[in-house]
Amino acid sequence: MRHVADPAAPAGEALTPREREVLQLVVEGYANKQLARRLGIAEKTVKTHVSSILQKLGVPDRTAAAVLAIRQGLVR
Repeated sequence: MRHVADPAAPAGEALTPREREVLQLVVEGYANKQLARRLGIAEKTVKTHVSSILQKLGVPDRTAAAVLAIRQGLVR
């Protein structure tokens, strides 16, 4: 978990509303294919959103993104 960004930093401010929606579903445990079906978008689009989220949050993977999102209150 050392790769998780500083919890004091406002990492979620740069996320778009759609990225926040995708992040919420990632936190809930949805896989990319499930996410795509739920949102009515292509799986490739989901992968693009997830990649962007990881980059913006400065984390290496979905798990770290979920942990950071919960710690910073980026999701419900």
